Amino acid sequence: MSTKTPTTVSVGNDLTFEVRWSARRTTLGITVDRDGTLVLALPEDCPLEEGRAFAEEKQFWVYTKLAEKKLLRRPTASKRFVEGEGHYYLGRSYRLRLVDDAAPETAPLRLYQGRWRLLSTERSRAQDHFREWYVRHGKDYIRGRVERYADRLEVSPSGVAVRPLGYRWGSCSRDGTLNFHWRTACLPARLIDYVIVHESAHIHEPRHDDAFWHRVERAMPDYERRKRELREEGGGYF
Repeated sequence: MSTKTPTTVSVGNDLTFEVRWSARRTTLGITVDRDGTLVLALPEDCPLEEGRAFAEEKQFWVYTKLAEKKLLRRPTASKRFVEGEGHYYLGRSYRLRLVDDAAPETAPLRLYQGRWRLLSTERSRAQDHFREWYVRHGKDYIRGRVERYADRLEVSPSGVAVRPLGYRWGSCSRDGTLNFHWRTACLPARLIDYVIVHESAHIHEPRHDDAFWHRVERAMPDYERRKRELREEGGGYF
């Protein structure tokens, strides 16, 4: 607990941070909450002006995170799931066909011969079927790519999970599990690989410091281009 009263601090023209001091903290940190709230976390003995300077240095990172949240907030429900509608997988858009099939073993949703095939009787649950499909098939694909980069990054992930992940493309748990948003399966392979390398590097380097980016660059020399593309175009693959 801290004896200091939480306050706010403004940075630039449009960023306002909630400042929270903690006696347990030893480093300065910024969190972008699910609703876009910005939190500046400071050690108990850190002056407010030092915290403000830190936030000013991190402005670009904050804007990037806010942009990612805006993109990932776009609802899949905006899709109408009608005949001919495009849905992405691995960066390629496949058209949807509504089909009738009385066979009980027929899956509600399949990607078959270059088309999504959705049972017309399941259209009301299409959003759930697509999410489940991406989780199941995306995990198989992503696990294989994780294994490919593991040696380059000198990491041994304890597991791979594909699931709803709020407004993040991926995360690395403290136990070394790599987590990926199910929407990641919609991205082109080159951008999926960037997310994988980024999160895998966190197994050894928890912070986005020089050591972290050096490790990423060793495994992926063109990571900056892929990072920029993900930020600017990633939301277009939903």
